[in-house]
Amino acid sequence: MLTVSLLGASRVARGNEQIWLDLGPSGRRLAGFLFTFPDRPHRREKLIDLFWPNLEVARGRRALNSATWRLRKLLSSSPEYKDGDGLRTVGPETILERTPWLDVDTWALLEAAQAALGPAEEHIGGSGMRRLLSVFYRYEGPFLDGEDADWIIEERERLHSFFIQSSMTVVRHLGLCGQHHDAIRLARHALRFDPYREELVRYLLTLLALDERRIEAIKYYEYWIGLIRKELGISPLPATRATIEEIKNLHNAENAQHLRLRFVSRDERPRQPH
Repeated sequence: MLTVSLLGASRVARGNEQIWLDLGPSGRRLAGFLFTFPDRPHRREKLIDLFWPNLEVARGRRALNSATWRLRKLLSSSPEYKDGDGLRTVGPETILERTPWLDVDTWALLEAAQAALGPAEEHIGGSGMRRLLSVFYRYEGPFLDGEDADWIIEERERLHSFFIQSSMTVVRHLGLCGQHHDAIRLARHALRFDPYREELVRYLLTLLALDERRIEAIKYYEYWIGLIRKELGISPLPATRATIEEIKNLHNAENAQHLRLRFVSRDERPRQPH
């Protein structure tokens, strides 16, 4: 099994050995592109234009051939590799195919988002929920962080949106099921990468209060409003101020039940990935 990480610090690992650097800078960008658009034929001329735009035609072809050879060598280092698997060149086109021995974090994220953002009755529980959570915790930062090509920026925003929206949906689901510890942990993880997502902040405040950590919720709110005032020059939305006031006045079961209703009342559904 080869584990490919494109979210945050990009790497390809075989067991404990990291082999991503073997590809070189342009080769890593090429690999990121092929992993992002698997099972699709890509014309070699297009790949040369994308990753070696300043080379004349013959040198560009040699650079692409070298990078393709290095990527194929990397893939073939998997014990499960069979000749012809993974990366194929068919005439003027190059195709990277999905295979069972390739574990790519972006593929896993899109599958998890599809499950999380599906119809309410399809919510996954038990071992399925554990798989979802394990995928969300693989999110370590922006897609191909440090790169600025247009296609990378577009894909980065798309993947980030699905990560946040699906994490929020799962946080809410866990909160409704009374699994406060898992919900709080996931909310904190998602807020590391989108600290100004106010709806998620309200979820976290509510969960902390329902988990009998009211003082912690109030302290987090004070930290957070200091952050947005300093960084953005704004104040919290009325809904967030109302949430913290409820938490400050949380002294009985009736107040707690009213807080729980904040999870139930949300019926907005984000679109599914494709």
